[in-house]
Amino acid sequence: MLQLRTQKLQPYLLLLPALSILIAFLLFPLIWNIYLSVHDVSLTTILGGWKYVGIKNFSNLLYDPDFHKSLQVSLVFVGGSVAIQFFVGMVLAVVLNQEIRGSNTLRALFIIPWTVSAVITGFSFKFIFNDSFGVLNYGLGQMGLNPVAWLSDPGTVVWTLVIANMWHGTPFTVIFLTAGLFSINPLVYEAARIDGATKIKSFFYITLPLLRPFILINLILITMWSVNFFDLILVMTNGGPLFSSTTSSLYMYRQAFEFGLLSKGAAAGFIMIGINLILAFSYIRLFRRQ
Repeated sequence: MLQLRTQKLQPYLLLLPALSILIAFLLFPLIWNIYLSVHDVSLTTILGGWKYVGIKNFSNLLYDPDFHKSLQVSLVFVGGSVAIQFFVGMVLAVVLNQEIRGSNTLRALFIIPWTVSAVITGFSFKFIFNDSFGVLNYGLGQMGLNPVAWLSDPGTVVWTLVIANMWHGTPFTVIFLTAGLFSINPLVYEAARIDGATKIKSFFYITLPLLRPFILINLILITMWSVNFFDLILVMTNGGPLFSSTTSSLYMYRQAFEFGLLSKGAAAGFIMIGINLILAFSYIRLFRRQ
C-alpha cells in the first residue's frame, strides 16, 4: 500500500522543484503586485500603514494624460518593432535555409546581437545616433547631407528606438523560424517542384502553412518582449524628448522607482499584463481563423 501511494505521488514530487520556482518567481510577485495596486503605497509611506483604496490607482491612470501618451508611444514602438523584426527575420531565415556556402557561419554571426545586453546595445546606438557627434550623422555630413536629429526630434526618436530594438531582437526570430524550417521535410518541396510549383508558390502554400505554429509563438514572444522593453529606451533617451519616447513599461518604471509611487507603478504593471494577455489571445484567435 505504501509503495502504491509513493508511486502515485512520484510525478508530483518530481514537479515540486519546478512548481516551487514558479510560485516564488511568478505567482507570488503577481499576487503582491495586485495587492500593491489596490493600496496607497509610496516610498514615504512604505513603513507605515497601507491604506486600501480599491481601484483608485487604476482610475488615476485612466485620467493621466502621460499614461495615455505612453500607450500611444508603445503602440508605435511595439507595432514597428514586431513588424520589422518578423519581416527581416523571416527573410533572413528563408535565405539562410538555402544551400549556400557559409550559411551556418552567418547564422552564428546573426546570433551575436541577441546575446549582447540591451544596456550595451543602448549605449552603442546612442553613440551611433547622437545628434552632434554620432557616427551616422558624420557619415551623412561626409556625403554632403544635412544631419538628422535622431534622438532629439519627437517625430523620429521612436523610430530610432525601433531600429535599435530591431537589431537587438531580430536574431531571435531568425533562430526560431530557422528551427521551424528545419522541421519541414525536404521531400515536400521536392514533390511540389515535380508538380510544377515555383519557389514563390512553395513558400506561400507550403512553407508559411507549415510554419504557422512557429510564427504564432514567435509573434507572441517578440510582442510581449517589445511591450515590456524599457532598458534600451532608458539608456538611449530616458523617455525624452518631452516624453515622446516614454513607453508604458518606462512609464511604469519611472512611477515606481523614480517618483516613488509604488502603487501607481503596480497598477500600470497590472494593466500591461492585461495588454500582453489581450495581444496573445488576439494572435491565437487570428491564427485559428486561417
